[in-house]
Amino acid sequence: FEFVDNNIFSATIMSHYGTECTTYYCNKGWNEVISHLSPYSWANWGIAIGLGFSVVGAAWGIWLTGSSLVGAAVKAPRIRSKNLVSVIFCEATAIYGVILAIILLNKIGPPIFPSLLLPS
Repeated sequence: FEFVDNNIFSATIMSHYGTECTTYYCNKGWNEVISHLSPYSWANWGIAIGLGFSVVGAAWGIWLTGSSLVGAAVKAPRIRSKNLVSVIFCEATAIYGVILAIILLNKIGPPIFPSLLLPS
């Protein structure tokens, strides 16, 4: 398979596991993809996963407490507003996750001595 786009580049791909690849952006497997990721990419992935878990955890907590509050409100309508504190705590979990993600994103910066950390 050969692909030529206005003579900008041409790629030769022989098989799915690739015995020959002539482009700069050719990865021969997941090991090569993961080992060549930037440390900044790993940091951003960690922040995204942490933010996602905090939001999903808060949504799950709101779902559980909200459904139990609806059941309790049917049996005793006078305690509706008193039980909203548990929903507020679940929302606080998501807000803390967002704040933590913003703080961590601001902490990611270029290395102090790039010549010592990055290959030249």
